[in-house]
Amino acid sequence: MKDSAKDAAGVPTEAPTLSGRMQKTRTSITRHCRELTAEFGFNGFTIEQVCERVGISRRTFFNYFPSKIDAVFGHDADAMPEGIIERFMAARPEGITGISPTLLADLVDMVIERLSFDETEIVSTHGFFSVAHREPELLQHMVQAGPKKDAEFRELIASREGVDPQDPLLSSLLHILKHTTLQAIEAYVEGSGKRSLTEEFLELMGRIQNIMGQPLRRSND
Repeated sequence: MKDSAKDAAGVPTEAPTLSGRMQKTRTSITRHCRELTAEFGFNGFTIEQVCERVGISRRTFFNYFPSKIDAVFGHDADAMPEGIIERFMAARPEGITGISPTLLADLVDMVIERLSFDETEIVSTHGFFSVAHREPELLQHMVQAGPKKDAEFRELIASREGVDPQDPLLSSLLHILKHTTLQAIEAYVEGSGKRSLTEEFLELMGRIQNIMGQPLRRSND
């Protein structure tokens, strides 16, 4: 029997809303799945072992996740401060056409809020993804899901700014933010948390902003 559960229409089952207790259970399932993956490899443990660690039944497991791989990757919303997207969308100045003058600052604020939400969990997640790159099945999932998530975020920004989601400026901007965030997390881990994730991120972004402020061409003088 496959480690998956779907409704009659073939759609993965998922609770539409979660109480505080259910939220805690869902994040616990993901955390233990990741710990077991790091310890035994993705194919080295069963859903029953996850249930035993969390203290739930197999039936309860499938009330939260349609499959083991979904449980390992978890829900993006669990790692996001409540209302962060709404605050970003509402931060755009009124009376502006096209790219707003606060877009970069608003995106940086969003990243900082995310990095300040739970530093321990962010570091743990970063470590998990390092392990996942050595697991073919997990790597394939990331390769498939990554571009989709990037496209969704790009569309969110485009919706706020009233521009084409395919505008290359958005892709370039998101690439810089994403890569700089990963670099900040790595610097934070290497520094044993001597500086906060926010400090690491802002320093790197400041350096990028400084170099990007240079002239694009040398003068003829």
